[in-house]
Amino acid sequence: MTDAAAADENDPVTLIRAQFVDELVAQEVAAALNTWFAWMMQGSELPPPAAFEQLGVDTETYAWKLGEDVDWQVGPHARPVELEVRISLETYDTHLLLAGLLKRLGASRVKVERSEA
Repeated sequence: MTDAAAADENDPVTLIRAQFVDELVAQEVAAALNTWFAWMMQGSELPPPAAFEQLGVDTETYAWKLGEDVDWQVGPHARPVELEVRISLETYDTHLLLAGLLKRLGASRVKVERSEA
């Protein structure tokens, strides 16, 4: 997909805002994403943690690796804000895959806002 070497300090900053049915679900999704982000940043050793199973998604499907599947070099962090999960990350195109994952995790709406660095 994207070579991590292509990512640098000039990557655009992207804010992803995903709306969920209630605050509890947003909190669960944020916690699951942060578990998954941490696993990925630690080297993506298989098997991945069962982060998404409680949300009805097989985490193995998202066994992404840095430098192969994602183009960020600084790990993103998900935070729940009322009904939303918000994620800021530096990326050129991985935000599209992440937006798709958020939809699978139950987001009713996903909004992506980009600002060029």
